[in-house]
Amino acid sequence: MAKGQQGGGGTVWIIVFAALWMISTIVVVIQYTAQEELRADNDRVLADNERLISAQERGAVALFKQARAGGPTVVGLIEASRSDTAELATGDAADDPGAIQTKLDEVLRAIQADGVLPRPKRYEGLSYHEALTKTYAAFKAIHTRLGDAEKRAAELNTQTTELAAANAQQKEHFEARIKEASAQVAAAEAERTKFRSVWDTQVETLGREYDGRRAQSDADLTKERQRTATLEASNNRLEERMAAFQKKFGDVLIGPKALATAREPDGAILHHVPGDDLAFIDLGRNDRLVRGLRFAVYSAQHGIPESGQAKAQIEVVAINEASSECRIVSLARGQVILPGDLIANPVYDRDREVSFLVLGAFDLDHDGNVDPRGAADIEAMITSWGGRIVTDLNASLDYLVLGSAPRTPRKPRDQSPESLARFDAIKQSYESYRTKVQDAKTLTVPILRQEVFLSFLGYARPR
Repeated sequence: MAKGQQGGGGTVWIIVFAALWMISTIVVVIQYTAQEELRADNDRVLADNERLISAQERGAVALFKQARAGGPTVVGLIEASRSDTAELATGDAADDPGAIQTKLDEVLRAIQADGVLPRPKRYEGLSYHEALTKTYAAFKAIHTRLGDAEKRAAELNTQTTELAAANAQQKEHFEARIKEASAQVAAAEAERTKFRSVWDTQVETLGREYDGRRAQSDADLTKERQRTATLEASNNRLEERMAAFQKKFGDVLIGPKALATAREPDGAILHHVPGDDLAFIDLGRNDRLVRGLRFAVYSAQHGIPESGQAKAQIEVVAINEASSECRIVSLARGQVILPGDLIANPVYDRDREVSFLVLGAFDLDHDGNVDPRGAADIEAMITSWGGRIVTDLNASLDYLVLGSAPRTPRKPRDQSPESLARFDAIKQSYESYRTKVQDAKTLTVPILRQEVFLSFLGYARPR
């Protein structure tokens, strides 16, 4: 019985627990549903509150919370807030928003008008805070550059001080050098004065000696001219007698050979095949030959004539040990180069340097007009073949290459200084030409006129 009762009580408890669980579940569901409704109601209230007042406007509501009976009013609190804002913005608590805006506009216009700050237009439409922030940034950049500039200025100032000190030292050294140089100049001036005195004395002595020697020379020259005149008269008589004997005895009497030096052969033809363009001569490496040197070719039977007219002209193209190879430049019609023929060039001498004086005007192309560079071309030809050009005529001169004489001077009708100067120049040139020709004859210097000189070189006059 007791066991049955105990079994019945356990069942009851199970039923009670199940009932309690169901009741708690229902309560939880009801509470959750109510909480969701409360949350929805809260969201609706917040939305309605947002429509009623913004977050920025809640500050004004805070003023209402601060207002109390017997204390500050809402208007007083608002005015105090405005005064604090105005004092922060302009420094004047009495400024209203319009005055604050006016002062802000004036400052911005001044910034744009002055142009002190970089890019002033970026301050348009800014608040005080933004304008102050940008101004501070610009000031900070300018301050940084100013600091750098001051640092650089300090460095430059230090360098300037050092340079000034160096300059002062150089100036002191330069002044010392100037003093030293001035002393040297003074000493040199004293020495110059002393030397000038000695020089003047020596010049005076030499002048007297020169006058004495000149007088003696004039006397000797007069005596020598008299002796020369006597010898010339005697020589003329001898020449007349020689001419008479020559006429009487004909070719039996041996006379002097004209242009004997120029008519001496320099070598001979060793080998040549008729019709070939090359010929070989008996001059080699040790005979002072140069490539391009030209020789006139003469018959061994007839020798070198006084006119210098040759039958051929050859040019050295290769120099060997004991012979040289020559190119045939020209060959007279009907002539043949034979072994043993003579070769000559008055410019060439295997043993020494031959001297020449070129005088007068030349017509190398035979067109009837004087070539402006005729004399220069002949001189270049002579020097290229080993000859030497001189300007003084003396007894040691080997040859005088003579061109045509300058035109005979005629005194101009126009007596202007320019015309007289040209006349004097022509007259002086003509007199110099005649004097040198006469001196060459007196000194028995061989004279090669243009055509004879060119003929001795193998140049035939064009027809």
